[in-house]
Amino acid sequence: MSGAPRLRVFDDAEGVAAYAAETIAAAIDGARHEGSELHVALAGGTTPRRAYELLAGVDGSWAHVHLWLGDERCVPDDDPESNARMVREALLTARRAAPPVLHAVPFVTVAEDAAWGYGRELLEHMPDAVFDIVVLGMGPDGHTCSLFPGHPVLDVREAPVAAVRASPKPPPERVTLTLPVLRRARFTLLLATGSEKRDALAAALAGDRSIPLALLGDGLDEVACDAAAAPDGC
Repeated sequence: MSGAPRLRVFDDAEGVAAYAAETIAAAIDGARHEGSELHVALAGGTTPRRAYELLAGVDGSWAHVHLWLGDERCVPDDDPESNARMVREALLTARRAAPPVLHAVPFVTVAEDAAWGYGRELLEHMPDAVFDIVVLGMGPDGHTCSLFPGHPVLDVREAPVAAVRASPKPPPERVTLTLPVLRRARFTLLLATGSEKRDALAAALAGDRSIPLALLGDGLDEVACDAAAAPDGC
């Protein structure tokens, strides 16, 4: 998409989550009818989790769906901080004859090794590293995935996945998709809810490049937010 992202404002976080679930469900259904694989990168966070809970009720085969993580904390797979655990609990509880494939980040104690392994797996399944859908969340500081303001990982230009050390938000060691991969996605949807996100979202939409989200440029296709997070005048 060229130009500013489409902005959709809903009354509350439930409306944002429902819209995200409907959008992903439509893509899953479309790819099934086309006989093609669908690669989706998922965000962590409360509103994305609710979207996945709603999405879990969608019927039909998901054998063609590959689920990836936009970022992950370097913690064991069963740790409460694990995004893979959250996705399993929220989205993969439904019994399906043909479930999706969840590509979890391998747990290793060295973030660089985890990033290397995940990047290798990503390129094995997607040599062009182009996701069909990327779902993003955001923090009050405008970070998305584990791309934080001023962090050196923002400068990564080649690798699809990068290690994050000294994250300003615990836990300190993480793995994240990089900006070039996020920009290349066919469709990128940002979910933002809560008044604490309003200033950062407004700054990102205004092109403030100190906000990591703004660095996506034309790579951000759509923003779904609630009334509390909506910039003034929206």
